Amino acid sequence: MRACIAILFSCFFLAGYGQTFERWAQVVNWDGFSHWSRYMITQPGFQGPNSLPVPRIGNGSADSSFAVGVTGNLHFSNGDNTQNLSVFANCSVVKELVSIDLMWVPYEHYTMSTAIKEKRHVFSPYYNDHSTPGDIHLNTTFQLLKKWRESIQLALRIGFRFPSGSDFGAARYTDGPGYYFDISMGKPIKNSSVKWIAMMGFYVWQIKSDHHNQNDALLVGSGLEWNKKSLRLQTYIAGYMGYLQNIGDDPFVFRANMEKKLHRTTFLLGFQQGLKDFAYSSVEVGAKYNFRWKNNMLAK
Repeated sequence: MRACIAILFSCFFLAGYGQTFERWAQVVNWDGFSHWSRYMITQPGFQGPNSLPVPRIGNGSADSSFAVGVTGNLHFSNGDNTQNLSVFANCSVVKELVSIDLMWVPYEHYTMSTAIKEKRHVFSPYYNDHSTPGDIHLNTTFQLLKKWRESIQLALRIGFRFPSGSDFGAARYTDGPGYYFDISMGKPIKNSSVKWIAMMGFYVWQIKSDHHNQNDALLVGSGLEWNKKSLRLQTYIAGYMGYLQNIGDDPFVFRANMEKKLHRTTFLLGFQQGLKDFAYSSVEVGAKYNFRWKNNMLAK
């Protein structure tokens, strides 16, 4: 009798799982033999908020500090609420000329509705996943034309995204590397603590497709920065326009950030609102600690 009950339970469980797979096959119009990964959509509008984020805009300067920090991030949208931790570090290699910074999402928790899962073609074995680690971003920034710094600041950034994130089947990360480079500008406004900041560059990431191996995008951004003693405010619009020009391929966001420095600790507060192909409202809160290397020969 117990054996019969166990068999019936197993059949019920497998039938439920089979219906889930059947539903996925129906949603994606599966051809019956292609690998499931062929049906994943790697445009930013069909991914989690940390998969293909719009790079932060620069202000025309190479950061001369050595700092480490952590932030907590809350992302809200219709059908996908996400929380994650971000850790980051900056190291000045040559003071006011070259700096390296790194950012990593070690933990991301998410809750997606059935409608969003089907829209993003989430594969059935990943249907009940709720957490994953994220990608690593590594940037190198070079100060340009330092002798013109009083009138205009220019910097070149070269960035690489390592595909360390998982849950590709849950449409959280693309399971492919990416890179970008841009030139940022800071133009001081005369007789004020405000400067105009802007960037322009190129963003590329690998995709899984029968017709294309990568997506290329023009990266742009513009806004204002205000600095006064230990307080800095930034507000800007930034985004990139994908080459494929499909739906979900042109994410643009509005950001407002505040940094308040107390001794060696800088407190961070940020807000981000998706304007196009990024359906999230996000809040970021955290802090970073600035080290003082008196004998740091590289930073001199």
